[in-house]
Amino acid sequence: MKIWDILEGPLSRDDCPDSDEWPTESNYTIVCKVEEDHEIFETDFFFEVYEDAYEWKVYFETNIEPLTINEGPDDA
Repeated sequence: MKIWDILEGPLSRDDCPDSDEWPTESNYTIVCKVEEDHEIFETDFFFEVYEDAYEWKVYFETNIEPLTINEGPDDA
């Protein structure tokens, strides 16, 4: 999975009306443009702490290369 850009966020649980649908321990979210299996779509990523979400935001402010996330042992 490649993350190409942050479209929105980081947003806190307190600022989102649909945060009751978030994973229990998540306090922040960012909406990202993602590529997987040659399809591009938008999806949310959830974070427990603001600093982790903000680190992604800073990455995309200074880089044009995507972040690559390996989801399982077959993706290595």
